[in-house]
Amino acid sequence: MKKNILIIEDEEPIINIIKNRLDSEIYNVDTALDGQSALKLINTKEYDLITLDIMLPKIDGFTICNSIRNQSKKTLIVMISALDTEDFKTKAYDYGIDDYIAKPFSAKELSLKIKSLLKRRDELTMTKEQKKTSAIFINDEAKEVSINNFIVDFTPSEYFILSVFTNNKNRVYSRQELAQLIYDNYLGEIDERGIDSHICNIRKKISAHHDKDIIKTIRGIGYKIDEN
Repeated sequence: MKKNILIIEDEEPIINIIKNRLDSEIYNVDTALDGQSALKLINTKEYDLITLDIMLPKIDGFTICNSIRNQSKKTLIVMISALDTEDFKTKAYDYGIDDYIAKPFSAKELSLKIKSLLKRRDELTMTKEQKKTSAIFINDEAKEVSINNFIVDFTPSEYFILSVFTNNKNRVYSRQELAQLIYDNYLGEIDERGIDSHICNIRKKISAHHDKDIIKTIRGIGYKIDEN
């Protein structure tokens, strides 16, 4: 599933460089050249991550940052500025930013920072000390799966898929969505046949210790976990 990113920057050449880079990495990217336009977008759409320059026309970056944080604690904020003093960065973090990058910077550097922040946030969102699905226990801390008190070995990709399912019961995931999630979490590139193979292996491992096939195929759509 594509992440929504907003670039707030008053220098159009910089916006174009960043946008071209992020577009190539399969994000949904919006842009704003001033604070007022940025607020309109923020008030109408939920963003996973926002890059924010501090020196903006009409409404400054700190005001924008404050508005973002009043609406959402989950949206990641990366502040971009030529101001690189300790006092300035302290103030920025006090306003609730998640990371900071100083100008000049490369689009690749920013892209890597964005990918790292999104990965970390997704892991924290998914992770509970232990998730339970009937007789299946997933311990994210130990990276272990217990089925009816038997510890069952899963490959990293199989473990990740099962964790996604148990964290979102009854939600249907397409093969394409699962492949993208695996790629986004640095588990490698995989095609739809590869997803089918992982699902087949997960089913076999569950069925060895569980009397129900809880991984359901939704014809023409994808897969979900369902205990009923």
